[in-house]
Amino acid sequence: MLTTDVQPAVVKEITALLDEDAVDELGEVTSETELSALGLNSLAFARLIIKLETLLGADPFGGGGDFIALRTVGALAQAYEQALSNHAGV
Repeated sequence: MLTTDVQPAVVKEITALLDEDAVDELGEVTSETELSALGLNSLAFARLIIKLETLLGADPFGGGGDFIALRTVGALAQAYEQALSNHAGV
């Protein structure tokens, strides 16, 4: 997957996990949206990470990456972009 496709894929998967009321309350999910504002519990967040790893073919946290330090949707997308970049260079 091209790295330019990562952010839309991340947003799409987040939106798919949220229920309709949460989407209405949040409005548009953008790169600046705080992950904490999404209201995802730990199980839903784990499902998101697994889905993104499968979809994008990269695991940004397998090498000890710190997902707890990520604050925004954009930062999550950048973690996957970096993992894809590192994987392509192998």
